[in-house]
Amino acid sequence: MDTLKVLIADDDAGMRAVMRKLIERAEGFELAGEAPDGPALLRLAEDIRPAVVFLDVEMPGMTGVECARVLQDTDPATVLIFATAHEGYMSDAFELYAFDYLLKPFKVDRVLKTLERVRERLTQAHAAREAADAAPRAPA
Repeated sequence: MDTLKVLIADDDAGMRAVMRKLIERAEGFELAGEAPDGPALLRLAEDIRPAVVFLDVEMPGMTGVECARVLQDTDPATVLIFATAHEGYMSDAFELYAFDYLLKPFKVDRVLKTLERVRERLTQAHAAREAADAAPRAPA
């Protein structure tokens, strides 16, 4: 399986820098873009088609939850990980099938373990699709 493309959306430049460094440390991931707000995230996502998106909840233009709804409608396979200081949106995030909800300030190991779980799940899904594609088809 190829390197997994990641997008980061956070209005805090310092937090984007922290996330950038974590993604660089995680094996099998490539930072494909960063957005300071919701509309910029959606434009990038349309161009890049990321496998994973880290979303802050409170951003200018559109909230992370609003962006997540659009992303899920566009490509339900996109892995959504909320990284926020706001605990109150957790139930909304999981209604949108969020993979994880990281509360700031989070520990480096926690983020790296989340990315490891993402890679495992996507690798398994990729292998299952390949096996299904390779399976002989019954004549019609």
